[in-house]
Amino acid sequence: MSASAPVTRVLARLAQGDDLAVACSAEGLACQRDVRVDAHYDGKPVCTVTLPWVVDGHAILQPDGTVAAAVAEERLASLASALAMPVCVVRRPVTA
Repeated sequence: MSASAPVTRVLARLAQGDDLAVACSAEGLACQRDVRVDAHYDGKPVCTVTLPWVVDGHAILQPDGTVAAAVAEERLASLASALAMPVCVVRRPVTA
């Protein structure tokens, strides 16, 4: 599922270094922080995870910079496949 046009514009602003709250406000979107959702495996919820940000129903994630890049990418892919929502990965630090 692709992101809506307003979410795409928020992501573009984040890529330019804009603050997440400012980017969302400019697009009229609410930004929720620390959202708890269920992660699924084989269609069944298996655990609860806390997402750092959710914008218009899209999880906004970043790679973990404290581990090797390949490990961070594997973790992102695993989490994205377990969520019942679209996931957008931002590759630069997000401020909010």
